[in-house]
Amino acid sequence: MKLLIDQNLPQRLSTLLQAGGRDALHTEDEGLATAPDPLILAWCCRISRLLVTADKKLTKFVASSGADCPSVLVLREMRTVPVEQTAAIVAANLGQVERVIVERGNALFSLTPGRPIRAELLPLGAIGATAATTQPIEP
Repeated sequence: MKLLIDQNLPQRLSTLLQAGGRDALHTEDEGLATAPDPLILAWCCRISRLLVTADKKLTKFVASSGADCPSVLVLREMRTVPVEQTAAIVAANLGQVERVIVERGNALFSLTPGRPIRAELLPLGAIGATAATTQPIEP
């Protein structure tokens, strides 16, 4: 699974995920550090990368756009978590994220430490789109 780490998360997160064998880039690596959300989403969609972000407002944009890609993983309540622990939590849960994408299609995921992952299929609000939850995996 290919990842793009958003500008609101430390560049070290992508470095740690890469060290763990993940294909992770940071927006700074790709010249997208100051790009607006629509451009970042379009870029991820075009090359099939999961956007990993801490931007909760992005969910409203995705919902209002009616887009069916890309998949987005929103990290919640992790701003005070050390980046090494954040990387471990993300890596431990990517298998579940990938399984939902492969089996059901692109989704908006919400990951909060100690809580089930919430997945809402894209486009948000579409008839027949259902929400799914999976058990959290802590490293």
